[in-house]
Amino acid sequence: MKYLLISIAILGIVYVVFIDEKKPIDSSDQPEALYQREVEKAKAVENLLQETVDKRFGEMDLDKEPLDKKSPVK
Repeated sequence: MKYLLISIAILGIVYVVFIDEKKPIDSSDQPEALYQREVEKAKAVENLLQETVDKRFGEMDLDKEPLDKKSPVK
């Protein structure tokens, strides 16, 4: 049993060192690329929210103008 565990450990090390090392590095899996993608998503969401807020404020301003003209200012 002890030899079986040792041989599995050695095979695991050989796999990690020789086989797993030769895999091509995909640039989309790099932490920098993942971070940049998430930053771009966050900026897109922020822009969408800002456009929505600006639109709502514009609608509120249009609704507010007739009320200001009707009420006399003293």
